[in-house]
Order: sequence, then structure tokens, then C-alpha cells
Amino acid sequence: MTLGLRPLPMIRSRHILVAVLAVGAAHVAVPMPMLDAATACARFASPGGDDAGPGSSARPYRSVRRLAMALNDGQVGCLAAGAVFAEDVTIRHGGRPGAPITVTGAPGGSRATIRGRLWVTDEANDVVISRLNLDGRNDRGLPSPTVSGDRVTFARNDVTNHHTGTCFLLGSLSGYGPARGVVIARNRIHDCGRLPATNRDHGIYVESSYDGRILDNTIFDNADRGVQLYPNAQRTLVAHNVIDGNGVGVIISGDDGLASSANVIRDNIIANSLQRANVEAYWPDEHVVGTGNLVAHNCLWNGRRGNVGRQVGFVAQGTVVAAPGYVDRRAKRFALRSTSRCRGFGPRY
Repeated sequence: MTLGLRPLPMIRSRHILVAVLAVGAAHVAVPMPMLDAATACARFASPGGDDAGPGSSARPYRSVRRLAMALNDGQVGCLAAGAVFAEDVTIRHGGRPGAPITVTGAPGGSRATIRGRLWVTDEANDVVISRLNLDGRNDRGLPSPTVSGDRVTFARNDVTNHHTGTCFLLGSLSGYGPARGVVIARNRIHDCGRLPATNRDHGIYVESSYDGRILDNTIFDNADRGVQLYPNAQRTLVAHNVIDGNGVGVIISGDDGLASSANVIRDNIIANSLQRANVEAYWPDEHVVGTGNLVAHNCLWNGRRGNVGRQVGFVAQGTVVAAPGYVDRRAKRFALRSTSRCRGFGPRY
């Protein structure tokens, strides 16, 4: 489902339920998921390996797909450092709560790359994907990574598709089911979406998702939305990210009788949106408007149509309007100078 460009209708003032406002401008600490566990590789894969082999360090599998199939609860599968795996990867099983399966890069050396579509299916709960280059270009132009499973974590990856479509898609309204408890943390998510912009391709598309957390990422130069919460994003936390140079930074929206609600966007740097405002909402049906959406304590700058759009279906408070003062935006180095007024916002590392 895609988001159109019809203008917002005139809507009578209505009470917005803000049960989540207790975490508003008070700058309450946002928990980080566990991302720093030591890597102990149980199985291995290398493009020169053999999928009929044992998957040991001496005799690795050839494909990421085979590696993921071989992992049991709590096990880690490692991709050879610097290797490029040119394949579409579908992960159809996971671990269990507290003991996920993990696909990651082997310790030492440069990152491995998966070049193709990555899909974590509805059956695959408790999966971690970390420390990889994820190049989602695929022949069908499908979103990648697509996440249909529950309690799936993507951490410390570099994610792009070189302007060929949407990158992350969380949950689906077209038969694959919602995603629950997904964590996207400390990734670089960039150059997603066709150019010139089509209004359809985003860095992170939260379509049908509950209790997701989008934390400490750098989300930049995506054709349309950096983060799109549409049409059924419920209780998403978008916190401590840099969201820069996208068509729109963050949009909260709904359609077809659905409305994204109880989402919190806070402690982010959202700047330089090229098409519209840095933060905005869109409700094509004036009778179906999200409730409990909060935009609090963000540092905003230089949206083409302003920093905060018309506040219908969300409340904005505690906004700081200031130039971020990046170390080197041209080189995509989004760390902040010591003099920046946005210090304290954005990633916590």
C-alpha cells in the first residue's frame, strides 16, 4: 500500500488521546537492546563453500540461506569476512525468546555483503541480523529487508538498495501478517527509493507493526520518507536517530479504515527534508485519525515545507529548531560538533 499526495482535509478539532505522553518532553531514558554480545560462531558460510557440507570453519556452507537453515536456538552463523553473497535470502525459522538465531559477519576483517532480497518470514521469530552490508537490489524490486516475523532485530548493518525501491518493510497488510516487537538499531539506512522520487519508496516503511523500536540509526538520502508509519503502525518508538536529507523525515498516517496510533518520535535529529516537512501526518479520511501519537524533544532543521506539519492526529512539544552542526554532512559523517545545539539528540554512540 502506498501513500498518495492528496491534501489533508479540513478536520474539526478533536481530543487526541495521549496515554503515552508520560514519556514526552521529560527526556526519559530509552532502553537499548542487547547488541554487544560476543560472537561465537557455530556455523560458517563462504561463497567458495558447499551447501552439502557440515558448515564448519574448515568446510563452510556456500549460501546464507543454508547457513540460516542450520542454526538452532541461540546459535550464531557467521559469513566470511569481506565476502559477497549474491542471493535472495528467505529465513523461514528462528529461535525462541532469549535465544534467537543470529546471522552476522565473522569477527575480524571487513564486513560481508548480502546482495539480494532478504525476507524474514512470519514463521521466523527471534532472529538477529547484524554487522553486515545489506544491498537489497533484486530482480522484482521488492522491499528488502522485509520483516514478517516477531522479535526480529537488525543491528549495526549498512542497508541500501542504490535507489531501486523501499528498504525496510515491517509487517504487511497483503497476507503476510503483522510484525511484532521488531528492533532496528544502530544501522545506516540510506539511498533507498527510486529517483526522481515516486512517493512510494522509503528507508523504513512500518506498514503493519506493533511495538517496534527504531533506535540510534542514521537514516539519510532516501527518496521519499525516512520513516513512514502507515497505515497500521501501533506503539512504535522512533528515538535517538539522525534522519537527514530524505524526502520527508517522519510521517504518521493511515488509510482504508486504519490509523497509526500511540507512536512516539523523540530525541531525534530530523533535518533537511527535500520534499515537505520534517515531521508530518496524513489522514485521508477525516473520521479515521490516529490517537496518542507524540512528537517530543526533537531537534529539527530546514524542512522544505517547515519543521512540523499541521498537528492533526499527533502532538508536537519540546521541539528545538537548530542547525545540527554535523562534522561533515557532505561526507555523510553525521556526528555533531562540540558547539552543536543538537547535542544530546540523535544516536547515543
